Amino acid sequence: MSETREHAETGPPVRPRGWARRHRALLIAVVVLLAGAALVGLRPWESCGAGLHTVGADEESVGSSYVCVGLNLDSGPVRDDDPLDPLEKLIKGRNDTVGDNFKTIVVLENLAPDPKVDSQPFSFVRREVQGAITAAWPKKGPPGFKLLLANYGSNADHWRVVADEIIAAAAAQRIVAVTDVGISSENGRALVAELSRHGIATIGATVTADNMNTDPRGARIENFFRVGPTNTDEARAAAAYIAEHGFQRVMMIQGVSKEDTYATTLAEAFKNSSKIPVIFTKTYDVKPLADTSREAYLRGLFSRWHNDICGARPDLIYFAGRGLDLGALVAALAGDGACEGLDSVTVMTGDDASTLAGNPLELNKDIGVRIRYTALAYPDQWEMFTADPAYPTYKKNHDNFVAEFTGTHGFPKGELWDGAAMIAHDAVAAAVEAALRNVSSDPVSVADMVRSIDCNSPVPGATGFVAFDQTTGNQLDKALPILSIDADGSVHPVDLVWSRGRPLNTEPDCGR
Repeated sequence: MSETREHAETGPPVRPRGWARRHRALLIAVVVLLAGAALVGLRPWESCGAGLHTVGADEESVGSSYVCVGLNLDSGPVRDDDPLDPLEKLIKGRNDTVGDNFKTIVVLENLAPDPKVDSQPFSFVRREVQGAITAAWPKKGPPGFKLLLANYGSNADHWRVVADEIIAAAAAQRIVAVTDVGISSENGRALVAELSRHGIATIGATVTADNMNTDPRGARIENFFRVGPTNTDEARAAAAYIAEHGFQRVMMIQGVSKEDTYATTLAEAFKNSSKIPVIFTKTYDVKPLADTSREAYLRGLFSRWHNDICGARPDLIYFAGRGLDLGALVAALAGDGACEGLDSVTVMTGDDASTLAGNPLELNKDIGVRIRYTALAYPDQWEMFTADPAYPTYKKNHDNFVAEFTGTHGFPKGELWDGAAMIAHDAVAAAVEAALRNVSSDPVSVADMVRSIDCNSPVPGATGFVAFDQTTGNQLDKALPILSIDADGSVHPVDLVWSRGRPLNTEPDCGR
């Protein structure tokens, strides 16, 4: 080997251009992207803002389908093409103006319902948020309140994520209460119990299952309250209606999913309340299906029951299940052939039927079907109460709400028809009142202030006066409209009853 060759092989190596030098433009772009994302609280491989976590997404592909669960601290989108975006922007705009001396109310729901899995439609959720906004920011209301939305996903499957984020943010955000809570479920109970364990109050709106105020072990959840009725309240009202109108042959169709406490406790409450024996019961349980929707599956199942129903010849079917499921039952009853001796039937159910209303229904085909349900609220409900001396007060409170909803915030009056905005408003109104009564900004001090909202000092609401039972946390003397749904989906009032048989504050023993 020559000296020249040896020198060349043993001399200093020739260094190639480094990756950074060769891809300088790309590196600069990545740095800029990272810096920009940091300013808005996002990482570029994530789609969700502060307090939120991505689920159901391919995290390697920015822009793929995603859902954000958790506490929406930035009031940004929680899914692709989020239909709540206009309301989230409205909330963000108001939150940005409250200054440093503020208190926060959280609205907890499944903010991105999947129609293949969830029984609650998005339109119902939208109206709940509208009602919450109306209560948080009335035209002449007190300043300094923020509103944050929290999403726990389908069936509250991500309740632990939401609970952790709310607990972590409670002190810094000065959280007054968590409101709404969505549908009754075992996951929802676990979430509410966890918040209560950390001293955070929850005020349910549409959760009616009797056991929502107890934890999974059966112990009372001390910091849980609700402005809506219980299923026992609804079943008692339904049983009275059935007895009054002379129905004799009552059949029950019951959802038995262990996770859906709304259906199971509604069925149990009706059995305990009805003076007319149930002659026949059919049960169903729906699991998430990969190849078909919940509604399509149940339409097929209920069709299989046609001969059984014809044989039982009920004059009334009490349906202890979700509103979406009721739609499948009605389609099967009306469209699967005539029954000898059964020309028509009344189907009565609970408040979840409001999610079915608004959609055309074929009620007058092979078997005529009449739908009745106990509702959480109805905009014209006080017109069935005009003879009572308390009517002017209840009507005035409701009219004040409508003026704020349509005038101050410009929401369409047509959005009030199913009561979702009204009941959500009252939950937030109770939280606002508790915060105003409280001299402390510590979240753990709020529950005692909510407890002080009793029959002697109730909160005027859109659905009536709000007052809480000191033992159970349930609403006292809730007004319950009984409504019908026509073939065009329109809703009409049939009756107005009270959960304890009388309006609030008409007797000295109002707290009992």
